[in-house]
Formats: sequence, C-alpha cells, structure tokens
Amino acid sequence: MRPLLPVAILALSFWGFGYATLARAEGAASSAAAGQAALSLEDCQRILADGDEASRLKAVAALESMGEEAVPVLLAALDDSHDAVRARAIVAVGKLAPARADIAVPKLLELAQKDGAQVDELPNWILAFQTIGKFGASALPTLDEQWESASPEKKAVLCVAYSELGPAAAPAVPRLVELIEEDNLVNRRQAVGALMAIGPAAAPAVPVLRKALYHEDFHTQYWACRALGAIGEPALPAVPDLIDRLKNGAASVKRNAAAALGKIGPKIGPEAIQALTEAVDDVVQPVREQAVLALGRLGPEAAGSAREAIEKSHARRPIYPASAACWAIWRLGGPFEPLKNSLISDIRGGIYRDEATEILLTMGHDAEPVIQELEVLARSLAEKKLAPLEEEELANIQQTLAEVRAARQSGPQRP
Repeated sequence: MRPLLPVAILALSFWGFGYATLARAEGAASSAAAGQAALSLEDCQRILADGDEASRLKAVAALESMGEEAVPVLLAALDDSHDAVRARAIVAVGKLAPARADIAVPKLLELAQKDGAQVDELPNWILAFQTIGKFGASALPTLDEQWESASPEKKAVLCVAYSELGPAAAPAVPRLVELIEEDNLVNRRQAVGALMAIGPAAAPAVPVLRKALYHEDFHTQYWACRALGAIGEPALPAVPDLIDRLKNGAASVKRNAAAALGKIGPKIGPEAIQALTEAVDDVVQPVREQAVLALGRLGPEAAGSAREAIEKSHARRPIYPASAACWAIWRLGGPFEPLKNSLISDIRGGIYRDEATEILLTMGHDAEPVIQELEVLARSLAEKKLAPLEEEELANIQQTLAEVRAARQSGPQRP
C-alpha cells in the first residue's frame, strides 16, 4: 500500500474519472461469484487468512452473496496483502451497501487515504471513494462525525467523499460553504467540487459562490462558475456576476462563465443572451465554443440573432469542434444534415470524439440517424482490410457506439 496521494492531485483526478473501470471491476467480481461451490462464512475467513490469491478472490465472491453478516469479514479483507483481493473486497462491500455503514464507511475512508495500488486500470483509492458513494445518505453520520475533529487535510478527503454522495450530501452544504470561505486553496477547490456534485440542492451556496467569482485566484473563479452551472436554475441570482466574468474574466473564467449561463437555462434573460451572442466571436476558441454550446442549450429562447451570429462566426473563423456549432444552429432552428455530418466527422477523426459523443448523448431520439450511420460505417470498415488511419477511425466509432449503449442502459435518454 502507498501513502495518501497529494490532495490537489486527488481532487483533479477524481472529479474527472470515468466509471467504466468500476463497472469492469464489479463485473469481474460477479463473474468470480458465478459457479462457486458453497462456502461458509468460516470457510471464507480461513481462506482469507492462509489461502493463495486465487482462493481469496473466490472467498470474497462467496462473501458477497451472504449479505450483511459478511460485511465485517469483507472489511477485514480490505487489509489483505494482495492488491486484487482488496479491490474485489471494496466492490463487494459496495454491492452490500448500505449494510453496516457505521463500520464500512470509516474503513473505506481509511483505505482511500493510503491504498494507491491499481487493479484493472482503476486505483483502489478511487474505487474506495466510489464505493462510499453507494452508501448514500447512510454514510452522512460517519462523515459528519469525522468532520468535527478533522484536520484541514482530512476535510479535503471528506469533501471528496461528499462529492461521491452527490445530492444525498445536501445537508453538508453549510460546512462546505464555510470551507470555501477559509484561506486554503486546496480545500476551497475540494469544497466547490462537492457542491458541483450535489447540484441544485447546493442552492444555499450561491451567495458564497458569487463572491468566489471575484476571488484573486482565477482558478477559484472558474471553479465557482462550474459549481453555479451545476446548481442550474437556482443559481439565477448569480447571472449578473457571470455576465461580468464572461466579459471581463481571464480566458478560462470566460469559457466557464459561458457554460454556466447555458446550464442555468433560458430564464437567464436577454442581457445574458446578448453577452453570449457577443462571445460567439471571442478571439479565444474555447470561449467561442462554450458560448455556442450555451446558446444551443437555451434553444428557442436564444434564436434569431444568436443563430445568425453563430453562422457568421463559424464561417469566418471555424468553431471547434464543428459539431458544437452545428448542434447549436440546429437547436436554434437550423438544418439537421450539417449536424449529422459534423458529428460523424468529429467522431471518426478522434480529436473531438469525446465532445461529439457528449453532444450526441444530449439529443435523445433525434440522434438515431447519426447512430445508424455510425453503425453502418463500423460494419463497412470491419469487413475489409484496414489501413492504420482506418483502424483508428473504426476504434473511434466503436468507442462512441459503446458509450451510447452504456448510457441507454444506465437510464433514460436526455432530451
């Protein structure tokens, strides 16, 4: 096991980490459980004490099927000398959540601070935090209790745990607000990250986030923009400040202010729409991109001059990814075919695949013609001998199609 990773790195890595590897870890644990000969609780304890790694993995899989009574034994397995055994034990504890949150959450927190081993591309410390998230509101009493006596470093770690709880962590908003007001850059960012995960229920934090928009540290300014965007419509009181930041902030602040206005929604008013329309022609490409996407999110409320501004700017100085501009124009009443072509082109090319896929996922059933064409392209490429560039194109298309399938399996499509 390794010591706790630097908290700043922990925050940046954690907030952007995907869940595909977690799904693989859970799948591996389920596969290990399938077809097991029945093992008793005592058998599992004995195997975990003196068995080899493969046997211990089987024991963990068996424990997972036993329910709440197995939780203490699984928690003991979190100290196993084998990285993979600890990883599978973390997954198993999560599958039994919220059973025994009183003893499981403290143990997972302890592990999250010291276990840097990596199994199947996913570090155990990240897996531990994600598992805490599965306990939902039942984890709050433990986190709250630890907060009272926590050092500044420990509070940063607890913020990451709150962020994994998402909206269930709403009762922690007052203490997160207090942390933002303290003169500790790392903790301020961690607290803002937790507010982002809490979303609209973090509305009581809007006043302190408005103040943070003018903090001398421009990183704090753009994190505040992101949190206000995540809060959405309840952040409407911050619109005048976001307009100011869009006009007068540093480039990274301007782009995040634009994104926040779009996420707050159509009630931002004509002054904000005008500011976004002007930002479509900003000299900085990422600012143009986010202004365009924001106007697209507003839809008909921003039609007319906004659509014209996007079309002119895109023709004069192309906005990347092209699919962002085409999507906004489509959302504002423009044609679909350019959007379809740009999405396919960006996905095939790979450079803007992530962005184009995200746009595709926002389109709901309107995305069907694009998905169908991507499927046809994938079959066509798979049927012939490919040049290296074509191999990359096929991999890009297959990755997007996999993400679309995963999104549809995980919940209803977004409008």
